Amino acid sequence: MVTAIIMAGGRGTRMRMEGEKPLLQIQGKPMIQHVYEAVEASREVSNLIIATSPHTPLTRDFAENLGIKVVETPGLGYVEDLAYIIKTINKEDFDDDILLTITADIPLITGEIIDDVVVEYINCGKPAMCVAVPLEFFTEFDLKPHLVLGDMVPSGLNILRRNNNQQDEEVLELRKFELALNINSPEDLISLEKYFELKAFKQAIK
Repeated sequence: MVTAIIMAGGRGTRMRMEGEKPLLQIQGKPMIQHVYEAVEASREVSNLIIATSPHTPLTRDFAENLGIKVVETPGLGYVEDLAYIIKTINKEDFDDDILLTITADIPLITGEIIDDVVVEYINCGKPAMCVAVPLEFFTEFDLKPHLVLGDMVPSGLNILRRNNNQQDEEVLELRKFELALNINSPEDLISLEKYFELKAFKQAIK
């Protein structure tokens, strides 16, 4: 089985907002709760950790109130904090060899998508996987990518083995709006609102 780690320790400076980005209200609940509920809905995930930092103390309180295990990271950056988590988590409590990391800023993620990614990972035969969205998908839907690697945009969803060594990585390309829309800026929030409006319209005309 799989341990999921929700990465929720970033500063979120690009949002130009007061408060902590994981607790940003979306459709009446904190953004991190959308991600948490998707993980809870996954059939493949057996354990859950939320990674916070000194930048997100209220997010830590929120997670602990839900009864979720929290790991406090230094808040130095994604790669550094993940390495810290791998060294820190109790292997007796979380003995899963597979770790799925997911950023707290993709509120449209679903348990079904997580399960599909885990199955693809198991079938690929490589020790690590990065889930990415094609750059042209962003152009098609008028979305602004915040990190471009070649012709791909990392989605914030990754899988790796527990060992902290450099690992051969598979890149899984998925054309999914749920993975493309990371909430990193006020413009992303506008795109998210448009998504919900369109979804409500489609449901109304059924």
